Amino acid sequence: MPIVDADTHVVEAPCIWNYLAKSDEIHRPAVVSMDEVPEAYKQRMMAGRQFWLIDGKMYGMGGLPTDMYAPGTRDLTDVPARLAHMDRLGVDTQVIYPSIFLNLVLKNPATELALSKAYNRWLADVCAPTKNRMRWLVTPAPRLMSETLSEIDWGQAHGACGILLRGYEGDSTLDDPDLYPLYKKAQDLNMPICVHIGTNSPSYHSISHGTGFRGNIVATISPTMVAFSALMASEVPEKFPKLRFGFIEAGSEWLPYAINKTRRWAKRFGGKEHSEKMLADLRFYITCETHEDLPQVLRYAGPDNLMLGTDYGHADTSTELGAHKVLLARTDIAPNVAKNITEVNAAKFYGL
Repeated sequence: MPIVDADTHVVEAPCIWNYLAKSDEIHRPAVVSMDEVPEAYKQRMMAGRQFWLIDGKMYGMGGLPTDMYAPGTRDLTDVPARLAHMDRLGVDTQVIYPSIFLNLVLKNPATELALSKAYNRWLADVCAPTKNRMRWLVTPAPRLMSETLSEIDWGQAHGACGILLRGYEGDSTLDDPDLYPLYKKAQDLNMPICVHIGTNSPSYHSISHGTGFRGNIVATISPTMVAFSALMASEVPEKFPKLRFGFIEAGSEWLPYAINKTRRWAKRFGGKEHSEKMLADLRFYITCETHEDLPQVLRYAGPDNLMLGTDYGHADTSTELGAHKVLLARTDIAPNVAKNITEVNAAKFYGL
């Protein structure tokens, strides 16, 4: 089977917003350039001298600077160059996640919907000529559920292979019944829910988690772990018995801790109990990283529910462009299990 990169990114360029509907031009993000970075942004790892101004708030633009990508490959303005780089890396398929939407907190739901629709249409057009080598996810606007359900229908008809959610949607965890219509639509269309690290919770964003390279990386990934725990303990997997959930870019070594704590809670307080093949039963998938103690993780995950992503497009602690070759070379993982992680499981999760 082909090598599937389960987590890659586009670093958005201003050309995306040319896909805004004429009636949505009022929501167009502005690019703000400045000689002196504001004090509030100086200590942030992603700080630069250009920002998106969206709904009255500034967001870092362009990601961490790096020389590991050729021009046009990160922002997808040169798709042939990205495909050529995939060839050199030995990757057949990339699943592309956004960057700006991972932590975008908007007061105005109409702005979220307008930007999501523009992004979805742009990325559908970008991926269409690649013969399914580049696949994309629907970015939704859950506060406007009726419009979001229509957007998911549109995305599925135009090549989307999943639906993006964050660890918190608003100030709610992902077991919130308000999300049930989205889950039903996803199940009906055989599209997985892809929970990437990040959050659009106003309350969570108001908490200070440290600054710069001293920043609290656990604060970045913890909403994903909270989502996993909330869904694991909820009725959602039973209510939507064919729906798949993926937990993306949080690593996997937290899994034994989460499962052990859940089992202990269930034993003490009569909570929901799970079998030894919990992830398979719940249809939960998790991206791992090559530096992790995968033999230990596999004791809890089993051979069929771990995937591997390179974080292509970014340049942070999750980024490892040669991850698939590294994992396949490990001698502490059976070859058939390594093949599952690098090829089979992601194809099954995304329905490729």
